Amino acid sequence: MESLNKVRVILLLNDTDASHLTQSRGVSLWLASHTGAEILEMEVPLLSGAARKRADAAARKLAGGNRRDARDWLTMADGDSLVRRVGASFAELGVREGARDILIISAGEAAAPYNLALGYIWRCHCATVMRPGIVTTDPFDFAIIADHEFPERKPNILVTLGAVNSIQKENLFSEAQKFLEFYPPNKKQSPKWSVIIGGDDDNYTMTPQWVKRNLGLLLRSSVNAEAELYIHVSEKISTQTAKTISQIAIHAENIRYLGWETEESYNPIAAMLGFSDAVFCTEDLHDNITEAITAGNKVVLMRTEAKRNLKKVLQDITASMIKAGAAPQSLLWGKPKYDMLFDHFLRYELMLEFKTWQKSRHGLVLSQSADRLVIAEDFNEAKRAAEWIINNWG
Repeated sequence: MESLNKVRVILLLNDTDASHLTQSRGVSLWLASHTGAEILEMEVPLLSGAARKRADAAARKLAGGNRRDARDWLTMADGDSLVRRVGASFAELGVREGARDILIISAGEAAAPYNLALGYIWRCHCATVMRPGIVTTDPFDFAIIADHEFPERKPNILVTLGAVNSIQKENLFSEAQKFLEFYPPNKKQSPKWSVIIGGDDDNYTMTPQWVKRNLGLLLRSSVNAEAELYIHVSEKISTQTAKTISQIAIHAENIRYLGWETEESYNPIAAMLGFSDAVFCTEDLHDNITEAITAGNKVVLMRTEAKRNLKKVLQDITASMIKAGAAPQSLLWGKPKYDMLFDHFLRYELMLEFKTWQKSRHGLVLSQSADRLVIAEDFNEAKRAAEWIINNWG
């Protein structure tokens, strides 16, 4: 990398979406670690209904706008208080308009227009994570977009393998140690396997039958391997499927932890990624899969069941049209889009299919060559994005 003192202040705009925040924080934290920059976090106004539609329509002008357009848009989009808060914080830090060592960063469509408008006013660098929606990536200095979102290849766009996240390996160890004090393994040297289970959403469903078949097999395999299990279950799980998990788990002596997202304020996933010898994750949890890979875990993908509805039919038709060359790849959506993401992870041997793991039966020996193991150990797209910003800072 070039000189590391290019970024002095990072203004992170938060739209209160947890997934968006972990992405923008991930890049910001790595930037701060490389440059010593101070990070400020501020929430953007959360518009809805007619107000959101008016703001979105007016935001189109920002793509080729100026400072006056930015001020008009912020006034219309309830952003005056945000401007005052940013101004006060910048004044405390001695930031003036036109400072070239300031970066505004946000993730997602809701915060992107505020990012761009503030950038016009203070004449500083702007970065968007994920597609920014109506304002497009063109006005941004930096755009960080996952490959399964099919971004254009342009100098201001970095294409990442999966979504960026805020996982930093060095912080996981302490989380793991604290967690294991409460849920220690029966045998210190036993392999520790973590299982992260999702549930139902627009694309996937998880039935009691799936749990009996797959979790049951995993439990039998863990007994044979003398492994201890740590299981976390998402709030998306249905009542009947959750009941089936409990019924299976109550008879398993090697389950050291079974946690339910609906019952706990503490999220144990960071700790689980810090101590696990292997992580089994259901395919609906795309972000957790990427986090586990970033943490350097051996990741096993557990396929669930696709929902059988009109949406799934339309997704498959679109995928077939794309495969036949009758539609652009950017139209891919829903489950087929995430299947493409998983195909990329599998191609680079960053994870393993559960069926493939079943066939191996003897532990979790992956077929990676030495060079690919190095790729897996170094895989951190948020860090790569931060270094790309530093190296391309103008």
